[in-house]
Amino acid sequence: MPELGGSAMTRGVWAALVVCAAGSGCMGPQYYTPAPEQLPQPANVNGTMVQITDQRPEWEKKPFTGKVCLYDLGKSHPNAWAQLSEEVNAIIAELPQKPERAEVVVTSFRIVRNPEARQGYRDLSAGPNPNPEVSKHPALARRVADDEKRQRNAQERSSGDPGSGFDMLFASADDPRRMLQNHPAGASCALQATIRLVFPGGQEQSMDVKAMTRGANESGTSYWGDALEFATRSAVQQFGRQVRTSAGLTGAE
Repeated sequence: MPELGGSAMTRGVWAALVVCAAGSGCMGPQYYTPAPEQLPQPANVNGTMVQITDQRPEWEKKPFTGKVCLYDLGKSHPNAWAQLSEEVNAIIAELPQKPERAEVVVTSFRIVRNPEARQGYRDLSAGPNPNPEVSKHPALARRVADDEKRQRNAQERSSGDPGSGFDMLFASADDPRRMLQNHPAGASCALQATIRLVFPGGQEQSMDVKAMTRGANESGTSYWGDALEFATRSAVQQFGRQVRTSAGLTGAE
């Protein structure tokens, strides 16, 4: 008697559960306790009081490792908060009209490592070592092209996506890895903040800034330190360029 589809699906789900139980792919985030964060202290920059406030959601303040990693901001050297503070102070010093106060409310600041993209599909019909047989048979050439397209689509769906695979299939709805699906493969840093400048007389200027950058691991090893630090430094610099442009500073780009 043919097997009912429901029974086959049930067995497939249980098989996936067994795979998860046997390996580490479906393990949840491995939380760790970081060193106390060193938030920037209020500073007086050429007469402007500068205040950076941390309003990140609570889950961003709980770093974890695993297949997907969310690191504490002290992972970067210099500390990511110190880099942000230095960039903000430099911008304030460049303003021709000095505000009385500069308030920077950080709503997201993440240093993330996602799985690397899989190796690209190799087309045997072209490249340094072409397959001469393919060009002689149109049907075979079409089949190779179709296979290449399927492989490329599969790679795009799976590359660096923390929300794909068995590891997330059984994850809880509040698993923080679900919040990192917009991060690219490899090392990356995302920074989101609102800057409020208050000038003498009550005039205000508000700017919403979002920055995200990626750092490639060029060490040839499993060491990601340089890539993570490059991503963090680049995100802070991108943040600075956006703020300078919004503030009307010339030569910001």
